[in-house]
Amino acid sequence: MPHGLEVAAVSSLRDVPAAEWDALAATSGIYTSHAWMSSVEAEPGAQAEYLLARRQGRLVGALPHYQVDLEYNAYYATPRHLDILGLDGTWTVTGARRGYRFELPCDGTEDAAAVAEALVTPALEMAEARGDRGCLFPFVTTPTAKLLWERGAAVALDGAESSIVTGSAPFETYRSTLPRKRRNAVQHEFSTFLNAGYDLATERLEDCYEEAAPLLVELQLKYGHEANTDGMVQYLTGQLEALGRYAIVFTARIAGRLVAFSLMYQFGDALYARAAGFDYTRTEKAFAYYALCYYLPIEHMHRQGLRELHLGMETYKAKVARGAVLSPLWSVALPCKSSARPNVKPSDTSAWRLEYGARAVTEELWQPPWAVPWTADTRIEETL
Repeated sequence: MPHGLEVAAVSSLRDVPAAEWDALAATSGIYTSHAWMSSVEAEPGAQAEYLLARRQGRLVGALPHYQVDLEYNAYYATPRHLDILGLDGTWTVTGARRGYRFELPCDGTEDAAAVAEALVTPALEMAEARGDRGCLFPFVTTPTAKLLWERGAAVALDGAESSIVTGSAPFETYRSTLPRKRRNAVQHEFSTFLNAGYDLATERLEDCYEEAAPLLVELQLKYGHEANTDGMVQYLTGQLEALGRYAIVFTARIAGRLVAFSLMYQFGDALYARAAGFDYTRTEKAFAYYALCYYLPIEHMHRQGLRELHLGMETYKAKVARGAVLSPLWSVALPCKSSARPNVKPSDTSAWRLEYGARAVTEELWQPPWAVPWTADTRIEETL
């Protein structure tokens, strides 16, 4: 193996010490953590395998891949990503199967390109042995997409994730970074919530998940999704079993009764928003969503020395209005040696820049080599 790396495969994360794996995942986030990926491994519908790159016995990189028999999450379904890329055929799902984010877990002291090469070569050989066209990576961050593109992958824009980077600053410092009108709006929202008379706390998931479940149902129903309390209890129980030690629940109560919550995970130097729920008859006019999902977590980050609030995909306007930066997520197809490199039209990211502005859509992440260059009209946002 070139670069002094040795690669081996294991069929379960039970064969990898959590501390060793998480030393890699610390920079790539909760959705590549040992706990999260172990929970994904336990889900039905796919068989997992993990390629591990070591140097002198030390784990320096890892790559999960899956034989998927049944995919019940439409956003992760292979046909969806193939449609984005304009491809067909059978592909091995590689990288992330859940979490809407994949960044290659790699030791920061290593040459990332060398580690990626060492891992994807056997992954492609396994895919080819199964008769697949190659490896399909969903929801890939720009740095990892670039490593794969340089290896011969086709890349197409899928969507974006969002995060507010505060650098662990106090809430007032965070608010001061917003445009004036937004500063005033944020102050109004948070003051309204704080003056509504709720009893506020941070709680353990194990202490409140049963109370939280019907509130999560209310949110799901409000946005047109099917949900029931038993199902939400089961969902939160699974989250507790897999990730309870990372969980923080921001709660609002009235006379002891839970009326609103947000569930987040603290991992590395970031908070990751995962779920929320509300009794809308008690919270609808109090801006509880923004307080529990943005403002109280930002105060917690200051106390704990955390620098980033990860808010995930969708509802981009609300997130950008409160200081979020958008980072693109890509569908990536890396073909086997026997398959030609897919001819995929370069992604046009200019609409994102024009809609959300230079503050939220940075050139560094949104103008990789496989994207259509921005015009002067697109760049004019930088001066506003």
